[in-house]
Amino acid sequence: MESTPEKGFQLPGEANRRDWIDAARFTVVQRFFLGRLERLVALRSAPDAHLEPWQSALVHRAIYSTYCDCVEQGTAHAAQIVLHREQSTPNRSAST
Repeated sequence: MESTPEKGFQLPGEANRRDWIDAARFTVVQRFFLGRLERLVALRSAPDAHLEPWQSALVHRAIYSTYCDCVEQGTAHAAQIVLHREQSTPNRSAST
């Protein structure tokens, strides 16, 4: 994935997913919403998450709502990175 123009912003790896949410860079509220967004995106893309259609719809709505919270808190760029990273990862499998 391409680097971002912001200084010091590192994309999280699989082993240390929340290390990039820097306490010096983001407020407590911003970290809360970014962490929540990352968790919901991971829940949606988990290969072992066998969600019912209504559960999947709720997760999608929660992701959208949390993304809106991130935008309101001024972390739209970081939230977009979380969403775009999930779309570019090859761990989603249609064979399950």
